[in-house]
Amino acid sequence: MSNNEFKIEKFLQIIRHQPLGLTLFFVIVFIIFIGFFFERNLALLIAQYQTYLFIDTFRIITVIGDATWWLVIFVIGLSVSLLGPKLPLLEKHNKKFKRYKSIFLYLILSCIVSGFLHHVLKIIVGRYRPRYLFSEDLYGFSPLNFDIAMNSFPSGHSQTIFSICVALSIIYPRHLILFLLLAIIVGISRIMILAHFPSDVIFGAYLGIVTAILLNRYYFHVLLSGQK
Repeated sequence: MSNNEFKIEKFLQIIRHQPLGLTLFFVIVFIIFIGFFFERNLALLIAQYQTYLFIDTFRIITVIGDATWWLVIFVIGLSVSLLGPKLPLLEKHNKKFKRYKSIFLYLILSCIVSGFLHHVLKIIVGRYRPRYLFSEDLYGFSPLNFDIAMNSFPSGHSQTIFSICVALSIIYPRHLILFLLLAIIVGISRIMILAHFPSDVIFGAYLGIVTAILLNRYYFHVLLSGQK
């Protein structure tokens, strides 16, 4: 086994056995810490120097985290994988279509399940978005709030991109670094354009990661053996 293959296998072992409950505890402690001592000042600093921080570039990057585009692509892929085997010329590729059907279904469910959880949390937590810090000097929470301006926690774009990129990393572990770098850059973009605080992004990312891992662990683990 080569060094690269060993690293891939190590990653897959982590995915299978990661103690997610303990991880959740540390994530919550960390976001509480940065929420009290770090986030407010960071938002004010970014607002002060936005002109020099390539904000227009980050506004383009942040679109990558929009779930709509991903779901359209995945639904098209799922439709093709369902219809393909029914065409006489493509019958011989039935096994490949079956695998792609599982992959697209996995990606769709990773988006939808984590997206549902993220929307529920947004309403329950009701955190003010950074814009309120500048317009009304408000930094805090208004629980059980349906106003999108008060639904900052957790970040939906971060939840979407991390659920997708972690799912893709599980299916294609050789591209793990590329997928995770993409997810991290999108997460950073949400902070830089002042759409979210860092803790919103971190918990959104955690939600997406955990959903992708659990769906794979209990329903789609067969995918792990399909990509060597």
